[in-house]
Amino acid sequence: MRDITLCHPRLQALAARLVEECNKQGLAIKIGETLRTAAEQDALYAQGRTKPGNIVTNAPGSSYSSYHQWGTAFDIYRNDGQGAYNESGDFFGRVGAIGVALGLEWGGNWKSIVDKPHFQLSDWGSSTSGIKKLYKTPDEFMKTWESVEEKVGWVKNGTGWWYRYEDGTYPVNKWLLINHHWYLFNKDGYMCTGWHRWDGKVCDPADGAGDWYFLDNTAGGQLEGACWHTRDNGAQEIWYIE
Repeated sequence: MRDITLCHPRLQALAARLVEECNKQGLAIKIGETLRTAAEQDALYAQGRTKPGNIVTNAPGSSYSSYHQWGTAFDIYRNDGQGAYNESGDFFGRVGAIGVALGLEWGGNWKSIVDKPHFQLSDWGSSTSGIKKLYKTPDEFMKTWESVEEKVGWVKNGTGWWYRYEDGTYPVNKWLLINHHWYLFNKDGYMCTGWHRWDGKVCDPADGAGDWYFLDNTAGGQLEGACWHTRDNGAQEIWYIE
């Protein structure tokens, strides 16, 4: 299917942001494959096995092993007249970097099978084992979407807390002042707790750069995730911003 509105509300918002950011950088793309039925996934799995063509997926539809079946993945194609999957100019690599910066997982970073046009929500890991433990089937998962779509503000899922804006997007690698307190969100868009580094652009940079910050780690507390600071007298407390 090629209808992004069939996918998870947060993925819809991120797909729109990806198209927008790519356009700003002269990378014309369109959304291709989105939600797949089990039958559609099985037909794709048969390619290169029992049907002609190259193997393009290791996920049979009957096992719900593709995030496309869960409505949390989409594929893109090149839309500048140069060929839908023409990789010249590192086209898909550049698009992939933008997607990763937005908090999406990119199939171009996979080792088997590398899938450069593919993007998915990173909430449950690269495989579907985590989401299957939580929701069993795509149908059960999709029943939870309505409340997520309607809610603005703090949202909690099986991975942690994230903050939803009115347009469905959420902060990634960013500080956000919420109700007089500072909160830090990581590269996947989840609220941080405990000690974390910030280098001015990225949460927990790979090179270990940046300053340390402590975010309240009282699980279930009213101010879980709120940043602490040191007062002039040396005492530490949760930082309240007037």
